[in-house]
Amino acid sequence: MSINVKDPQFGAIGNGQADDTAAIQRAVDFAKNTATAGGGTYRPSVYFPAGYYNISAPINVTGTSGLWLTGDAGKWLGTCIFGNTSGPMFDFSGSSLSGCENFYFLSTTPSGAVRSTIGVLFALTSAGGLNCGIRNCSFQMEDYPTANGGFGTIGILNVRAEEFYVHECFVRANTPIVMSNAVSLGATGVNFTASSRYQTLTTGIGSMGVTDINGTSLQAYEKRQPALVLNGTNSLSFQGYLGRGSAATGSNETAILCSQYTTNLRVHATVESFSRMVRVLNTGFEGIQLNLVTANSTAPTTDLIDLTGCFVKGLKLSISIPNASEQVNRYVLYYAPDGGGNQPAGGFIKNSEITCYDIPNNQYIISANLLRKAVNVLFQTDRPFEKKHGRIRQLYNNVVSAGTVGTVTAATVLQFRQANQLPFNNTNGGYYRIWLDGVIRSGNQNSGALCTLGFEAQIIVNQIYNGTFDVPSVTVITLDKSVSNPTYLDIAGVVVNITFANGLGTVTVLPRVMGTGTAEPVSYDGFAEIQSDFLVNDPVPIV
Repeated sequence: MSINVKDPQFGAIGNGQADDTAAIQRAVDFAKNTATAGGGTYRPSVYFPAGYYNISAPINVTGTSGLWLTGDAGKWLGTCIFGNTSGPMFDFSGSSLSGCENFYFLSTTPSGAVRSTIGVLFALTSAGGLNCGIRNCSFQMEDYPTANGGFGTIGILNVRAEEFYVHECFVRANTPIVMSNAVSLGATGVNFTASSRYQTLTTGIGSMGVTDINGTSLQAYEKRQPALVLNGTNSLSFQGYLGRGSAATGSNETAILCSQYTTNLRVHATVESFSRMVRVLNTGFEGIQLNLVTANSTAPTTDLIDLTGCFVKGLKLSISIPNASEQVNRYVLYYAPDGGGNQPAGGFIKNSEITCYDIPNNQYIISANLLRKAVNVLFQTDRPFEKKHGRIRQLYNNVVSAGTVGTVTAATVLQFRQANQLPFNNTNGGYYRIWLDGVIRSGNQNSGALCTLGFEAQIIVNQIYNGTFDVPSVTVITLDKSVSNPTYLDIAGVVVNITFANGLGTVTVLPRVMGTGTAEPVSYDGFAEIQSDFLVNDPVPIV
């Protein structure tokens, strides 16, 4: 059963000129007061035939249950709600099992100060506010950046209306979607308090979760606000596209902003025009899965994920950066320096997995101060490594040439960004302890002889507070050796050394190879681990 807003008893015109507010409200109120056969929680749906419906006040769909508004999804001409409401166009505050589909929501400059600043509002009140949703709707909100406390226009605003979904929608606004666990959104940095003209919204901080946003495109205006704002959400899934129409005005580079405690967030998205994928504001970030592709950054040196002030547990991040020009000198995980860079990071990251093959230098996979506070974190990069039990370990065979017999050279087997990046002062002492587990090999598969030597080495070196280093202590243990023709090829041993220059520590091995096979290649094949203790940073393995 459905109710047609153009039926004579309601009288909507839908020509874009007449004010259809009262007529639409009559139809909605009629549906509110009409129970389905046998009672229950569902009402007749309200149908809007194709046309342009000019409204001057929010349509009051609040405080009810089971009420669905349906537009005409015609291929060429659908149902447009032309909003001059000074607020939301449809208000579902306090309603459950309700929502809308097949609408085109429009607010434009000619409406001036009375233009609609929110497309659709859902919120929890004492009357209810669960199990609502939106399907197959488009939102073309005005570029009106001073509205809603600085969020500008908002396409979809949800305040604690859980078990909510947005499917197959397109939302263009200053801030396309805002989800919040409280009416006050001050934690996002914007002084805005959500309200309804018809209902008193539930105050305090509660739960905001179990939300599915699927097949949806969010486009923000300019560089003013994020495309998706999540204030204290949980169990939210997003699959779709995040972008913006242009980037001429403003300074925001963040696509998704998370404030308060965020948990069980799932994002599978392509992000364009925004340079930063996610920013988390001084909060917890737990049980998060992010699968992101980014391209066409306007500031391609901006960090991709900003975790400043954040406590991260169970983050699983996979990020792809297909444009080579956007891969260089930008952090994947970034934590801003605390105390001017003289204090350890206040947050941490634990039990997480980070995958990004497009950043060519591990130095930019994670900022060194956050690596210092990392526990059980795996970095799947072109040169993978892990931080576990206080040690940073290579996860790849580092096969390096050491010249040929007769012209053997020292092979660089490990290079790392030093942890002691502070100005040298009385807080900048520390140590490095490095393990090597490798094989020196000479000859080749077609050679008349092969020679291998397996060894382990340990290096420990202290840095004094003034920046100078003690003489390194090096221990090398030969574990085993195989020689088929010692006159032709023989590996007598290996010399291991460490040097520091230009902020990098470099570990080399120099094989001691003898024999008449002067053209035979010599190489090192092995792994490395680093342990250190400096105040602020950890060393980041590069080679």
